[in-house]
Amino acid sequence: ESSGEEGSTVVRKERRRDAPNPMIQKTRRCTKDRPEYAPSSSEDEDPAKEIGVTYKSTRSAKPVGPEDMGATAVYELDTEKEKDAQAIFERSQKIQEELRGKEDDKIYRGINNYQKYVKPKDTSMGNASSGMVRKGPIRAPEHLRATVRWDYQPDICKDYKETGFCGFGDSCKFLHDRSDYKHGWQIERELDEGRYGVN
Repeated sequence: ESSGEEGSTVVRKERRRDAPNPMIQKTRRCTKDRPEYAPSSSEDEDPAKEIGVTYKSTRSAKPVGPEDMGATAVYELDTEKEKDAQAIFERSQKIQEELRGKEDDKIYRGINNYQKYVKPKDTSMGNASSGMVRKGPIRAPEHLRATVRWDYQPDICKDYKETGFCGFGDSCKFLHDRSDYKHGWQIERELDEGRYGVN
């Protein structure tokens, strides 16, 4: 507003309202800064209704999931039991028993079921269906998953482990550990108890 030449004017810079940047995230957003693509309503909404994710209780104290909490869950990445190498071998054995002594009927039964005219020796290697002795892949245990890490390079100082002394001292880059060997007091205690050298 101006009142003549000697009057002063006040210029108020309007704050430009930026469109919300999806790359900038905040923990608390005011309801006024609603993005333009969100549906707007004239009446004030309850803030609890604006939350995107809601959960409804089942009103039960029973935990969700299987009864045994997955203790007997089967590892599903392995081949199914009816399709693995052991099952194929067992089916092949059954078919060989049926065909033994019969004339060839010229029916193709798959690559694993060609008729064997010479019976394999009755050894665990020849006839066992268990994967531990038979050639080929063994059937993995269903409920046991063992994770093994082989430490091919245990960074333990060889000098310190064998002699108890290392020339590098504290600047040695290898671990100074003699836990494989018993201390003198442990050997003396075993001698006193009569357990020394007895496995």
